[in-house]
Amino acid sequence: MSTKPLWRQREDALLIGAPLLVIPSLAYVPITISLLGFPAFSHARLIGLLLLPPFFLCQFLGLSRLALTLRREFDVLTLFAMGTVILFWVTAVCSGVLLAIVLTH
Repeated sequence: MSTKPLWRQREDALLIGAPLLVIPSLAYVPITISLLGFPAFSHARLIGLLLLPPFFLCQFLGLSRLALTLRREFDVLTLFAMGTVILFWVTAVCSGVLLAIVLTH
């Protein structure tokens, strides 16, 4: 049984964690608006409610994977992981503002 070197484990954590974190955060606004806020078809709210928990789980797993990348000294992997976390926070803030604007009108 061979073990991976530490840099390879961090690289794998970045490659798995970044899409798990960013893709669901980009999908919250369309899910909330088209499925929960203004349903497009008859069972849209049920589907929207069923989609939200897996998205939260994916974001949690993605953020925990990126935390593995951020534990060591500063290098390129840390830079990419921090860029992904900053992208996540910017997306989350913009999504919150957009949802507040849409749902209050």
